[in-house]
Amino acid sequence: MSTTPDQATVELAENWVKALKNIDLFLEISTEDCQVWHSADDKWVSVAEAVAAVYERSGDNGVPDFRAEGITYTEDGFFNRASVEVQISGQPMKLHLVQIVEARDGKAVRVREYIGPEMGVQP
Repeated sequence: MSTTPDQATVELAENWVKALKNIDLFLEISTEDCQVWHSADDKWVSVAEAVAAVYERSGDNGVPDFRAEGITYTEDGFFNRASVEVQISGQPMKLHLVQIVEARDGKAVRVREYIGPEMGVQP
């Protein structure tokens, strides 16, 4: 199992990080039929639907400031780790994201995003 990515996957990963600051870029770096799954709602949607949902949830506050935390290359693409601070039901919350991106020919072909809130849980 090789985790040495080809140049197209490296460029996709670099653009993925840029897309965290420019959400519309996800439309350009994904295939037309790319599907996105989110753990928050357990639904598969198109990239266009996922981008629209970010804008809808953001409202007048603008798109949240996602912070990139690292890329790990895999046999099929890469994992992207990120975090974001948002308001949920009027309360500030930090969310951690792991996006598993399957890549082909420099484009995302399938994405699974796992979202978890930061909690003060102690063993």
